[in-house]
Amino acid sequence: MSSFFFNNNSSSGNGIYSLLSEYNHIKSGTYYKVVKAYYAKQTAAAKGTKDTDSSKKGTGTQSETSKALNKTQTDAKALSESAEALMARGTNSVFSEKDITVKGEDGTETTTKGYDTDAIYKAVKKFADSYNNLIDSGSKSTSKKVQNQMDNMVSGTQAYEKMLNKVGITIGSDNKLSIDEKAFKAADMTTAKSLFNGNASFAYSVSSRASMINFAAQSESNKSSLYTNRGNYNNLYSTGGLMNSFF
Repeated sequence: MSSFFFNNNSSSGNGIYSLLSEYNHIKSGTYYKVVKAYYAKQTAAAKGTKDTDSSKKGTGTQSETSKALNKTQTDAKALSESAEALMARGTNSVFSEKDITVKGEDGTETTTKGYDTDAIYKAVKKFADSYNNLIDSGSKSTSKKVQNQMDNMVSGTQAYEKMLNKVGITIGSDNKLSIDEKAFKAADMTTAKSLFNGNASFAYSVSSRASMINFAAQSESNKSSLYTNRGNYNNLYSTGGLMNSFF
């Protein structure tokens, strides 16, 4: 690309001609083809020398790393959404007491206010499943940023272990949550509500941690070279956007 700059030994006319020639190569796609071919060769070489030991950190292709980070982002968002559903207030809250009608042995029906344990269990089970999915994907990340945030979430969860046990939820050696349906439905729902509803709840804490994990994974995913293997400049950089506007 040296011809983009004027040669002191050349006339200004020749310099402009060379510049326009380079520009035409780029516009016609010739430069793109050359760059694409170069990166294809580099990718093939990288695949041929890839470490076959998948247990070592840093192995695999760039695409595999990106996929892993994207999976972590997806799982983190799903966990935040399931936590937010539990934290809903008012009539939209799963913890909103409803009219419950019970029919006695003599046929008499009695209506009282109470919690819909089936609906609450379903929402908490979804939360637990989302949590476990993030444990799976996040723990496989080689990013220190993601790992640090994962550790924060796990340690934060352990601080609620005693309360979780009161509603039939246990933390396994793999840091995943297990919920006993029978024990949960038989538990005091006010305890479950204090765990999963409100800004000082366990669900709120986990949602905040999940957001931080998502941010860390996105930050790592955005790390890229200024020039991409598609023959254009990365728009994550302000310079890249400027260059693409010209070429």
